Amino acid sequence: MERMRDFLNMRGLVAVVFFMNACSGTAATATQSATQARRVVHEGPPIDAIATLSGSSDEGSWIVPGPIALEVGGTPIEAPAKNEPIAVTLIEEQGSVVRIGVRLDEVRFAVWTERARLLAITNREELVHQRPGGGEFVDLSQGSLVQASLKAGARVRRLAHKDHWTQVRYYGSLEITGWLPDAVLVDRAPFRDSIGRIPSGRQVLMVTPGAVIRAEPRWTARELAVMATGYFLETIREIDDAWVEVSYEDGEVLAHGYVSKRDPPGRVHRLRGSDAVIAPPPPPNAIGTSGTCLYSRESGEPIGYLVGDQHVYVEASPHAGWYLLSVNTPWGPIAFAAHGSASGTQPADFVACAPPGTVPPTASQLPASVP
Repeated sequence: MERMRDFLNMRGLVAVVFFMNACSGTAATATQSATQARRVVHEGPPIDAIATLSGSSDEGSWIVPGPIALEVGGTPIEAPAKNEPIAVTLIEEQGSVVRIGVRLDEVRFAVWTERARLLAITNREELVHQRPGGGEFVDLSQGSLVQASLKAGARVRRLAHKDHWTQVRYYGSLEITGWLPDAVLVDRAPFRDSIGRIPSGRQVLMVTPGAVIRAEPRWTARELAVMATGYFLETIREIDDAWVEVSYEDGEVLAHGYVSKRDPPGRVHRLRGSDAVIAPPPPPNAIGTSGTCLYSRESGEPIGYLVGDQHVYVEASPHAGWYLLSVNTPWGPIAFAAHGSASGTQPADFVACAPPGTVPPTASQLPASVP
């Protein structure tokens, strides 16, 4: 038990600030931060996390990894150093925090995290504008629109808000920063397969990360996009020794502009996840049966269940019938509470709460093999 307590204490040495619902009496400025953007939250009755986790997974949301908690106000659990967004199900929200469902092959569970870590998703194709309200000059002289636009399903991080517009940043092969109408952004959308660069048949131009695509062939022109993780653009025509008219398209973004062979590289941002160093998980010492119920704490709310029989680390609680059951997740090992009938130091059987037909049968439920 001491080993598990040390492990949990090590993970608990992080700030708890984000789980406090902040209230401010100051007047809103013309431009607000994304986390302060006007938003009416209708908090209804508690939602059954188990039922939500067992429902359809065709639609979902994305978050940037960061601290989570099993309960509102609970001890934060830090995330390992990781910046890639995680697919989740948005369950409910309370002020500045949201409850999300995490569906893994081995386990499903619900946790709370900052709403600011929730990525917005575009629900239609839209030009990315230089300022709220749009209205900037658009060059139509070349027959096709000089632009940077995001297609439906692109995931963006909210940066600021003004009136009915949100400043966003898109992270992909290209990085694009600008303003979109609020009506274009949603918190959840159908999951889509990722589509890489779409070749047009034109000559390929190889560039390095940091190459800036501009609205006009001059270095003071407006920045449309920056090459972030990709290397290939497509040449439309060479303007002179320095400038090339280029295009780029993939499943989420479309860009058409001008890139210089002599421009210094532009700044490339990264989705900032967590810099935490997580202790290695304890070695498995038991098998948790399929459907085993995972609780937020002893006698707490059921917030998840195992999917299939899983190797887990189990340690008895001081309270009869309760155990700490550690499962590996994108946040590292998380110790949930589990309830079962005691047999020495290990449970003879864990209480299950997975709805019928939602998880594979346990080994004991499978028919005996015929010799």
